[in-house]
Amino acid sequence: MSNTLDKICVTVVSGELLLGILANGFIGMMNCVDWVKTRKISLLNFILTGLAISRIGLLGIIASHLFFISLYPSLYTSNRLRIFRVMWTLANNSGAWFSACLSIFYFLKIANFSHPAFLWLKWRIDRGVLRVLLGCCFLSFLICLTVTLVSDDFQTSFDVENKRNLTQKIQEYKTHIFPILVVFGMVGIIPFALSMISCFLLILSLWRHTWKMQLNATSSRDPSMEAHVRVMKSMVSFLFLFVLYYTGMFSILLNIPVKKRKVFILLTLMAMTIYPVAHSIILIVGHNRLRLAALRVLWKLRIFFKG
Repeated sequence: MSNTLDKICVTVVSGELLLGILANGFIGMMNCVDWVKTRKISLLNFILTGLAISRIGLLGIIASHLFFISLYPSLYTSNRLRIFRVMWTLANNSGAWFSACLSIFYFLKIANFSHPAFLWLKWRIDRGVLRVLLGCCFLSFLICLTVTLVSDDFQTSFDVENKRNLTQKIQEYKTHIFPILVVFGMVGIIPFALSMISCFLLILSLWRHTWKMQLNATSSRDPSMEAHVRVMKSMVSFLFLFVLYYTGMFSILLNIPVKKRKVFILLTLMAMTIYPVAHSIILIVGHNRLRLAALRVLWKLRIFFKG
């Protein structure tokens, strides 16, 4: 049963990894091509490119984590665990901050509120977000460095079964890993909260606007109303995937003895991989230029394989 589950998880995650690399690579490539052609890059394209790069790294780290647990558990030593933790922290924090900036950008560009604070931020989005984004990326590097310095020889959860006093070792591990969880949680909760608040307010604004349009609509298929409903559905999907990913991540962090919970870890990693893949596809579908470019690529591939 265990070997069958390992094969299923490896197969599914391999497919998700390939699809995620294609989707995020497509976003990054299209924005880089546009950058070369126009000699300039917009704030939105810069955020999308950074998000795509961080998600490719995150997908590779999650997939490698699962492959080691499934296929080569004996090679998964404390040193490799420390390396994976550092790389995961860097990719996760970078992706979280890019996602937060993207959510704030969409909120300020699409939402419609009359509050003075919202209007003040709306007029300063192009100048302020880029500086905040660069500062947050630097903060992610500092968090990665902190994890490296705090991590020590107690990162031996995969070898803990070989210890004589299991209870004592687990308690010592939790005591020494606690500062890492505190630092990671305090910094990780900021982009998470910003994304949640921005998405919730944007959904609220879209819902109110759609409701008003439905009252005044002369046709049941108003293109403007359909566009608002489509954006609202994409934001709800993002919220669901976002919460799913972070729920899985914190549940893994709190379950220390991996050998004891191998099935749970494998299924959680497989579910977590859905977020960076599915949301990138949602971004492509919701972005006019990326959607048209993707349709052209798919059409050319269809003609190529038919020919």
